[in-house]
Amino acid sequence: MKNLFIKTLIFISAATLASNAKAQTDYVITVKGDSIPCKITTPLVGRPKYKVDSTSDSKKIKPDEIREYYIARKDFRERSVYTDSTSKPIFVTVIEKGRISLYELITSHYNNGFNTTTTEWYAGKGSDYVTDLKTSSLFTFKSKQKRKDILGEMLKDNKEVYEKYIADGKFSFKQIHNLVHLYNTGKPLPPKDYD
Repeated sequence: MKNLFIKTLIFISAATLASNAKAQTDYVITVKGDSIPCKITTPLVGRPKYKVDSTSDSKKIKPDEIREYYIARKDFRERSVYTDSTSKPIFVTVIEKGRISLYELITSHYNNGFNTTTTEWYAGKGSDYVTDLKTSSLFTFKSKQKRKDILGEMLKDNKEVYEKYIADGKFSFKQIHNLVHLYNTGKPLPPKDYD
């Protein structure tokens, strides 16, 4: 009898996991707000494309047509935003989604035989217009203090998180992510994501 119970429990768990796996699917959200389930492919060169089951053609994912897209098998989400330095929308990777959202843009530069990679983080609060917050680059147009002040202003309406930010005085990528996650959820990042 005990074996039958264990086998039944395993079967139910497997069925639940399978159903959850099928429930997650790729999607795009248009600039009009329509959510479209689809299959997204990412070629080695060029823009990602999406294909709806009812059509035979794939369409390029363009930031002026698609507000957001999600690739379920990679748990990867990109959003179309306007940055301080762009007049047209660009895609950035979503790091944290909530009342304050964090985005990442990684760019590679090849110059005189050297390949360098720059990581830039942007933040937005209820808007598709985001501001640069943190960069791995040696050069930036905003001072570190100005960028720290911008984050402080975003956090200010949550007294507990704002006071933690001021008390800690840190401005690393991990610290920013932890503070924004704490602001959005009321919980710090799990240690595996934060350490």
